[in-house]
Amino acid sequence: MTFDPRGLSPPRRANGFVLVGVIWFLACMSLVVAAAVIWIDRSREGIEAEQQLLLYTLDERSMLSRLIWMTATHRQTVAGLTTPESIPPEPGNMDPSILAAGSEIPMDGREYCLANGRCIALIDGASRLSLIGSEPAVLNALLRYLGVPAEDIPKMLVELAQYLKSGQQSAEAGFMQRRMHSPMEVFLLPSWHPWEEQLTERGWGELVTVRETALNLNTASPEVLKAGWQLPASGIARLVNLRLEHPILHAADLEAMLGSYAASVPPEGWARLPSTTVLIRTRPVGGQALHEYLLSFESTDLRLPPWQLLQRRTLPIHASTVAVPHEPHSTPGLLAAPLVAGPWR
Repeated sequence: MTFDPRGLSPPRRANGFVLVGVIWFLACMSLVVAAAVIWIDRSREGIEAEQQLLLYTLDERSMLSRLIWMTATHRQTVAGLTTPESIPPEPGNMDPSILAAGSEIPMDGREYCLANGRCIALIDGASRLSLIGSEPAVLNALLRYLGVPAEDIPKMLVELAQYLKSGQQSAEAGFMQRRMHSPMEVFLLPSWHPWEEQLTERGWGELVTVRETALNLNTASPEVLKAGWQLPASGIARLVNLRLEHPILHAADLEAMLGSYAASVPPEGWARLPSTTVLIRTRPVGGQALHEYLLSFESTDLRLPPWQLLQRRTLPIHASTVAVPHEPHSTPGLLAAPLVAGPWR
């Protein structure tokens, strides 16, 4: 009897190949399943991030719409004449169901945190010194306050005046003054450019405006009054405290608040009412940045809304002019109501 070893070898070799194939198949399927799980998790995280961004945008746009509506329809109630802490006045012609009397928001940059989780601040366009309408002495004092040497200031002011006069020529009015679009535009000038970093760090954008407007003493910040008009700290503190109780309406009010220091105020360089340009700042409570909207309320075109959005920018949280934020108040009305309602809340 003859023994043939080739008869037992093929089945064993075939079983080994099948086992290796099964292992490789399971390994590949495990990789596919793991990749699918990772892809699903990342997709879910992306969808949740988009949902949070959408909710944040809806919150911000809702608050912005309320502030714009309030400013456009109740211009005199947001002129800094009353604050949420004021004694509620007589309702008068204002509908209390829309905006509770006494809960108007001042336009001097103070920040108010509402019960719906948003913090807001309104800044009057006339609360800053005008680069176009201010006297050279005021700009000279401002630059010295910001650390520019006295010997460099005359050249800077002359160059700024020449830049403003180099506007387009008009057949009716002759040469028109150049229209500036931003306070940062001055740093395009050779004598101003070396001081860009220093002036920016010390709050150049918070102290000046490019619109020709008189300084509103009811909304101007203490730093603006000190930098431009060189008023003493005691006089500024007295003015700021008294204007909260009784807004400045006449020159006599200014003299009563400042006393002998009232002579330092330019007679034609101040106003008592806000301008048609308003800065709206809004942020969530605890947020690390705030959004600033520049709006104009001087539109006369009947086909357009009474306001125009001119600019939007994002600022770091330290750009807020508030040293100590106010406690959240839950005044019932338009601003403190919930912003977005939905099942995801």
